[in-house]
Amino acid sequence: MARKRLEAFWQGEIVDRCCVGILSPRKTSKLSKFPHLTHGPWLNGLDKLEGNQKEIEKWWTDPEQNYSRMKLWFENTYFGGEAVPATYINWGASAGCAFWGAIPDFNTKSVWFHKTINDWESWSWNFDIKTNKYWNIILDIMTCFIENNEEAYFLGNPEIGNAADNLSLIRGGSDLAIDIILNPEAVRKAVEIMSDSWVETHKQLYSICKESNKGGDVLPWLNLWAPSKHDQIANDFSTMISTEQFKEFFFRELIKMGQWLDYATFHLDGPQCIYNHTDALLELDEISCIQFTPGAGSPPTSNPAYIPIFQKIQASGKNLYLLVDPWDIEFILNNLSSKGLFINTYADSQDEADEIISLVSSLTKE
Repeated sequence: MARKRLEAFWQGEIVDRCCVGILSPRKTSKLSKFPHLTHGPWLNGLDKLEGNQKEIEKWWTDPEQNYSRMKLWFENTYFGGEAVPATYINWGASAGCAFWGAIPDFNTKSVWFHKTINDWESWSWNFDIKTNKYWNIILDIMTCFIENNEEAYFLGNPEIGNAADNLSLIRGGSDLAIDIILNPEAVRKAVEIMSDSWVETHKQLYSICKESNKGGDVLPWLNLWAPSKHDQIANDFSTMISTEQFKEFFFRELIKMGQWLDYATFHLDGPQCIYNHTDALLELDEISCIQFTPGAGSPPTSNPAYIPIFQKIQASGKNLYLLVDPWDIEFILNNLSSKGLFINTYADSQDEADEIISLVSSLTKE
């Protein structure tokens, strides 16, 4: 039934209710509640490694350690509704920075990437998919997941990151914003090269994971499955530039990604993005679904000011994926169509998760 509902979701329809994905502890779980995927990776045990850089790096990169943590998470987490259990190699949202010479800063809180491009004249692009150390580490982890799968979970792609957000790290956000004005050709070249590599790496990932994913593809941090090639496309850096600059310099990347994918979910991050760029994004046929994240310190998804924008997205024929607190679900469903809508939420127990699913069923409407 979950598969039927998801297939209907991608067609902008419903079977019996809108799609809802809920994560909660299983009834049999004896562990503390896991952090929700939308809030970042489970950092279990990292605090005890403070000061031991070798072991910290091993925590992030060792295939067996990654598998053991994920297995423990799967065994103790209830995936309610249409939430699918999916792997999550989480080196942040811009792991692709490591392909371009940025040395990952593996620490006890996250993986970070520091400025690497100091000037364009001396910079050269040198990612080799066959020999790059960090790409091969990612493949080793994915291989471990595949070999141990036995159809127990889906295999999601690591977040390699889009060109703009990767560049905002390895070039620096302020420098990149200035480059758009003073070095536009360098930015265009960077976007072209990095987006080509995004497609190249995703082709390889899809080929090795397709069988485990029932012919489909999974966006892991959203537990969102689609029946064919699917991933996130994004541009959080767009909060720093005008819509005209966004379209001129970065829409070509979104189009390239979207043309390779069969289902492209655009990650719309924060009030500035949703207010400034939604209309332009709705013009892109390559975008199948828009997912909105309010952002830390911003009004929640249930803010009434967002509703007209959500309604506009639905009216355009694109799917809508929302992160919603449990107590706001009724408000959202009373103001939006359930067709092509996916609600991502959470619960403190499996029974509470099932109650939320019943609530969604009772509130579903066209």
